[in-house]
Amino acid sequence: MNLRTWINRPKEPRGAQRDGRELTELEIENTLAPLDPRVRDALLSMYRGEPQLGMDGERHALKPDTRVSPSEGMWLYELCLSVRPRATTEIGMAYGYSALYFLAAHAKCGSGHHTAIDPCEAHLWHGIGLAQVRACFGDIPDAFQFIDDRSDRVATDLARSGRTFDIVFIDGPHLFEHALADFHLYAPLCTIGGHVVLDDVWMPSIRTLSDFLRANRPDFLHVPAREGNISVFQRVAEDSRSWGHFRQFPVQGDMD
Repeated sequence: MNLRTWINRPKEPRGAQRDGRELTELEIENTLAPLDPRVRDALLSMYRGEPQLGMDGERHALKPDTRVSPSEGMWLYELCLSVRPRATTEIGMAYGYSALYFLAAHAKCGSGHHTAIDPCEAHLWHGIGLAQVRACFGDIPDAFQFIDDRSDRVATDLARSGRTFDIVFIDGPHLFEHALADFHLYAPLCTIGGHVVLDDVWMPSIRTLSDFLRANRPDFLHVPAREGNISVFQRVAEDSRSWGHFRQFPVQGDMD
């Protein structure tokens, strides 16, 4: 199956739902069946809403709206298996859902490195994401780096050190200007042929960013994805726009 065919495969509805109802635990288990048992068990515990161990040694309740759905997580996992990325990064780690999917895929491929960026991991998310990574993959494996800083500052450091990524997952602050800044700063770090994935396109701010990119970034090809809560762009060229380039684009939805 080629990449375009795979990306357009039939999807699960957004969230842990199907046909407007909550997925049963058995359905989630079946969705996660291809994963390593350690990763699958950790994710199942979080999807059940069970309190999770943080880096402070305490268990904390999870915010139910802060997660990647099982179908979206498996989409990321299978994308990694398909393209076998050398390096991936995510902006916004939180409880570690997406980090586990990325690291599980790297482990399955036998290669690859994942970088997670989140300045709020300790004080807002209690280090649960880091604790999950350590529980599933050991004491911060060689295939993983966590950066405790804002994504804009990190981008400058990564660029100066010559780092690039084959998949960039943008799931940080969802204000329009924050998400736009993340794309602007991380697009040059995406390899030609690599992918930038915007999460939470159900939100008008992220959907508007997706529409802006489709109209104004010819160096990124929008790849229609059947997973409804993401917008996927493949980098196909260097950015060669003139300094004043801008195309009007329709804005969808109510921004209030």
